[in-house]
Amino acid sequence: MRRATDNGPFVRRLTALAAVAMLVVLLAAPSAEAKGSSFFGLNFSFRDMSGKDVRKLKASGAKTVRWAFFWARLEHFSGQFNWDASDKVVGDLASKGIRVLPILYGTPSWVAKSPNRAPIGSQKERDAWKQFLQEAVKRYGPNGSYWAGPYQADHPGKAALPIQTWQIWNEPNLESHWAPHPDPGDYATLLKISDSAIKGADPSAKVMFAGMPGYSNDINAWDYMRRVYKKQGVRNDFDLAALHPYGHTIHQMLAEMQRVRKVMRKSGDGSKPMWVTEIGWGSLPENATPYHLTKGMKGQAKILKQAFHALKQKRHKWHIKKVLWFNFRDPGGGAVDICSFCSSAGLLKNNYKPKPSWSAFRKFTR
Repeated sequence: MRRATDNGPFVRRLTALAAVAMLVVLLAAPSAEAKGSSFFGLNFSFRDMSGKDVRKLKASGAKTVRWAFFWARLEHFSGQFNWDASDKVVGDLASKGIRVLPILYGTPSWVAKSPNRAPIGSQKERDAWKQFLQEAVKRYGPNGSYWAGPYQADHPGKAALPIQTWQIWNEPNLESHWAPHPDPGDYATLLKISDSAIKGADPSAKVMFAGMPGYSNDINAWDYMRRVYKKQGVRNDFDLAALHPYGHTIHQMLAEMQRVRKVMRKSGDGSKPMWVTEIGWGSLPENATPYHLTKGMKGQAKILKQAFHALKQKRHKWHIKKVLWFNFRDPGGGAVDICSFCSSAGLLKNNYKPKPSWSAFRKFTR
């Protein structure tokens, strides 16, 4: 009896220590979000998506793909919607377990002279934009008409993946994307109109601020956001912030994000979630293009890994919800706007041949 009594406290201590050790292991284990595919995704910058694109996107391990809902293409004539292109992209990806983040932009010629001119100049323009947004939400949002009809016909038995988040415009701090020149006040107006239209069709939807490059020859992202916040009530007109923190180095990338976050904190919006909707570097040789955004084949893979590790470390402090690499595949001569590094930013060459960055990316999504 004495021996059993003597060992009792010892056994209890061992049990307690084992429980503590197990707790430490569980707390130290990376979360599902940190480990991969729900945190890291891709941009797809082509107008159309082939079967091989879909298979490769599935193989990438990404669960989110960003693609343009180009208004001028989906409603070429007033009131006449053609969803063929978006049905294919949204449906083919959903059937593989990948959700689309749509970029809503591209004003049709029957509304404005330029696709980069926001539809806010008249009530007629605003009403046309509202109708486009609402029709898109009614088709692809929860309980959208697409999921019960065309999707099940094309992908029988596959689970629906309704669009939950809608991004309003792309890079409005660049003159090339906002005609005639970037105007934060006008963008705030577009946000308010968009939020009202989207939430009217789906109260549970999330409205995302446009992704912007941190540095711009026109208005840097942090200055742009500071001016947007001057519009009273604008904080209530979007649920998620977004940024394209392109930089020469990881340090510069993080500095851009920090400056935007500082503006948001000072505006009382510091806890709002953020997506990095574009980040990337090209695989052409270093210094082959301006702005030092090409790193060579091996260098592209190396900086992808460095960037992803750095963003994972900051994801809680800066409320980063997702990071989307730009780009999935090189353009190879068409269907994408060409910038200083965009022609080589893909994880795959245009012919689908993988670069070292493809393997690097998949290590974060598997």
